[in-house]
Amino acid sequence: MASNPLHVAEVFFEDLSVIPTRTETYQVFANKTIKVGRDPEKNAIVISDPQMSRNHLEIYSIIVDQETKHGPLVFVRDRLSNNGTYVNEKLIGNASKVSLGRLLEDGDVVTISRPPIARFCFKQTFEASSSTLSSLQRRESALFKDKYEISGRTIGDGAHAVVYLATEKRTGGQVVCKVHNLAGAYCSARRLQRIRQEATLLSYLDHPNIISIRAAFQTNNTMYIFTEMATGGDLFSLLMRYNTFRELEIRWILWQVLRAIAYIHRKGVAHRDIKPENILCAMLPNAACRIVLTDFGDSAMASTGRMKSGVGTSFYRAPECRTPDQAHDLSVDIWAIGMLVLQLFSGLYELPDIYHLTLNNQDKIDEYLRRAFDTVQQETQMSSDSMDFIRSCLVYDSDARPAAHQLFKNRWFREPKDDQMLFRRLEKDVLASWSPRGIVLPVIEDLTTDLPARPAAQSNALVTSPYFEVPRILPNDLQVERRDNDHSSHGTPVEIHGSITSSQRTVRAEALNPAVLNGGEGQGKRGAGVMENLASKRPRHTSL
Repeated sequence: MASNPLHVAEVFFEDLSVIPTRTETYQVFANKTIKVGRDPEKNAIVISDPQMSRNHLEIYSIIVDQETKHGPLVFVRDRLSNNGTYVNEKLIGNASKVSLGRLLEDGDVVTISRPPIARFCFKQTFEASSSTLSSLQRRESALFKDKYEISGRTIGDGAHAVVYLATEKRTGGQVVCKVHNLAGAYCSARRLQRIRQEATLLSYLDHPNIISIRAAFQTNNTMYIFTEMATGGDLFSLLMRYNTFRELEIRWILWQVLRAIAYIHRKGVAHRDIKPENILCAMLPNAACRIVLTDFGDSAMASTGRMKSGVGTSFYRAPECRTPDQAHDLSVDIWAIGMLVLQLFSGLYELPDIYHLTLNNQDKIDEYLRRAFDTVQQETQMSSDSMDFIRSCLVYDSDARPAAHQLFKNRWFREPKDDQMLFRRLEKDVLASWSPRGIVLPVIEDLTTDLPARPAAQSNALVTSPYFEVPRILPNDLQVERRDNDHSSHGTPVEIHGSITSSQRTVRAEALNPAVLNGGEGQGKRGAGVMENLASKRPRHTSL
């Protein structure tokens, strides 16, 4: 018997376009969406005033923590409306650009148009998690208060870090701030190195399918890392929402993840912790939207193609990573891709245990896959091409695994041709919510608690997006000399040097022209057609 949906908030609605004012209270439930617009067939709340767009806005909730430690998050998003959506009198979106969701807080007021024709007063029915910065951290954060403001609202945490909601002063947009405690016994030299590595590495990555860093500040006690806010949750929360995915959706998700992996592999970087929790939905809890890879704390440059630290989540860990100090290379990510596809097919259904298996030859891997495929197919269908794709990734001999860019040539992505064309149209449409950024090097600004912030050194000061074809210089701690070879099995290994022989490099990637995503009017209709095409092939789920 299905459990009752979790009640997370209330919205007090006032239709100001009619006399007398029409009022009503709507309940917001976990993993549900309330759509607002003029079209009675597509919206739960209908306002007939001509200033209202046919599909104006939506209010949706996601669960980011299965144990609800941080409570469900409730967002509002403009759907390319003509007259705009406002939160606390600040415009959050209109027809000029596809907008992200805006995280709502207790007491926020959402209005439509100016002067408003409708008003929504948001009330949380749960206590949002919060954490107060220490007195020292408050003094430190005052040094960059002209750039960022950290709220008391927390949306995640770990053993030594807390993730806060923050505001970027220049744009007024919401961002995420990960606050790492570096004091005393809480932070070893190795952990500090990983924290700095993540911030530094992200500053050299600029790609639609990789989380975008905004800034980082360090003191002797704290590291503050600001990144874009993904307003659709992660793949795990998406699985909780839908229970399982259709195969077409899985292929589209993997298409984007592989774009990110191929990009970082060309730079000689292995992610080493690919899993659903580290793959975010940038805009909406929707498999058709832009996907971004995050959490580069375990990433590493492949020194002569080999790394030795045992990192990554055990279910997704390649056989060569299970033995301490055994060398491994970029192909560990390919193994994780295979396990990720298997997990997405199984959804929330339990797969055969892999944690205690000794995967020391291909026969044992093949036997596990036979059991896993049988388990998955008891609940859903898997094509033979999808199983062949997984097998091609889960190869015991790491040298025999394909490179990330070679996986796009796999039949699972190439056939049928109509789907491949659909993916390419989707790829253009979802980029409407992304734009390349300029990168200031180095990204980490050194602060003290008693002196004004010192701006970062500006050597090679501004570099345009490496997603497009541009020359660039890597910092000393990330400098590499590469021998790119498109015919290598999984990217030619790179060698790390104290100084680089040829400091200039050219990074090539496909430049994608942004278009407009679904949900609005005018230009948005083109995107809507593409998204509905994908939606039409997933009858078991709510529409995309």
